[in-house]
Amino acid sequence: MNRTTTPIPAPSTPAPRRARGLSLVELMIALVLGLLVTAGLIQLFGTAKLTFLTADASARVQENGRFTMELLKRDLRMAGTHGFCAARLEINNHLDPACGGGVSDFFDPNRAVLGWEYDGTGINDAFTLPDDLDPAGTSPSEWTSTADQGSLPGVLDGRVVPGSDVLVVRTMQVNTGIQGDPNNLNSPNCTGNSSIGLQGSHGLPDDAIVLVTNCATGADLFQNRSNANASTFAAGSGSCSNPGPGNVNGIDWATCYDDSMQVFEINAMAYYVGLNPDTGDPGLYRFNLTTGTGGSAAGAEELVQGVESMQVLYGFSAAAPAGDGQSISQWLRADQVPADGWGQVIALRLSVSVRSPENADGDVTPMTFELSGANIQTPGDGRLRQSFSTTVALRNRLIVI
Repeated sequence: MNRTTTPIPAPSTPAPRRARGLSLVELMIALVLGLLVTAGLIQLFGTAKLTFLTADASARVQENGRFTMELLKRDLRMAGTHGFCAARLEINNHLDPACGGGVSDFFDPNRAVLGWEYDGTGINDAFTLPDDLDPAGTSPSEWTSTADQGSLPGVLDGRVVPGSDVLVVRTMQVNTGIQGDPNNLNSPNCTGNSSIGLQGSHGLPDDAIVLVTNCATGADLFQNRSNANASTFAAGSGSCSNPGPGNVNGIDWATCYDDSMQVFEINAMAYYVGLNPDTGDPGLYRFNLTTGTGGSAAGAEELVQGVESMQVLYGFSAAAPAGDGQSISQWLRADQVPADGWGQVIALRLSVSVRSPENADGDVTPMTFELSGANIQTPGDGRLRQSFSTTVALRNRLIVI
């Protein structure tokens, strides 16, 4: 019997499914979600950056402000010393007032401090700092004082920014290694000689302002014209620009000096707010007048960045019967201190506004600070600002004779 074999069909392979892509709606949703995440990250980064900039600016402002106060307080505490003499001697001043340039202002032995007030920045005055603090457009007449010159001395002209006071501090540095020659007493005309013999070279800088005294019979102030290797002090008249102030003709020493002589180098420093020529930013500057009034740009030193305004008031102690000469009678501007009353200034009230070097918080609202009684409005430029104030007693002036 024949069998019929039924063929087994081959297994069928299902047709491959077509791959599906993202629809337009899905793509748009993905893009929106990605943008939201990116925006969140950008905002988080921006917030973190702003927080860092604000914290860094705040730290810089506080550091600069505290350093400014400490630096000024240190020098003011040393202002006005007359050395180690127990008695207060009348100082024979040989500096030539005819040379000008601030000689009577900067080196008067009876003035421990001296100042110039910028117009419109006194007690209860309102002053708006300009956006451009360029001192080039200022005039010396914008600063006033009861000092001999009245307006800002020429050596500081074009250095001080508008809206800021100027303070000059005079201190004395003792030089124990310099002694007078005892043979000076053998000279028949030792008080009329223009030089003082020394035991060895004096080593002082050229044209230093010097005070010599024996703490008993005399004290003399002059500009030394001998070089550091000389074994004499020379008080020749010289020239007003060599540098100034020079000495008057015909020196007549207060006494003859021997090895009992004490020598003090006069340091006169002018503090003001100037502009950095490289960065265009303001800062606290110190101008060294120790070797005379013929100063140059090399005499100016930037001490603290970011200081944009400095205001100073002077604690005046009136003599009897108006006062006791030992406590503050009035707080005065520099142009209110009596011309012969700078020796009765026994304290200072200092205030500064300090700004950050760069924009910190984006706030462009102008700010107003009360600085020693003046209302100083600063520009709205997004910089962080803070004011600092202190009151300093001039310990060498607390007892006024």
